[in-house]
Amino acid sequence: MSSNNIVNLNVGGHIYTTTRSTLTSYDSVLSTMVSQAPLRRRAHGNSAALLDDQGRFFIDWDGTVFRHVLNFLRIGGLVLPDEFKEFDLLEMEAEYYGIQEMLDAVRFRMGALRS
Repeated sequence: MSSNNIVNLNVGGHIYTTTRSTLTSYDSVLSTMVSQAPLRRRAHGNSAALLDDQGRFFIDWDGTVFRHVLNFLRIGGLVLPDEFKEFDLLEMEAEYYGIQEMLDAVRFRMGALRS
């Protein structure tokens, strides 16, 4: 696998490494972000804050909850620990990243828990 296929992310201070194909598996903010990689700018420059000082994509969202977003992209389904309680936050994450399939899955799970 080419190093061009490896993508490093800094999400709220948590570092993730994944593949470009994982991030582009659904139409989303993440897919657009890595597709427009040549347009990236340094976080400390005069332009948009998209890269941290190590050249990783920087996303100012919850880094702990992001692991569930990344797992959804990897496996195509919502798999959460039994003790997971942050559904509202995960719903906001799915909305922010524009992953409709994940948003539907989170809302379905939230509805099932409320029943």
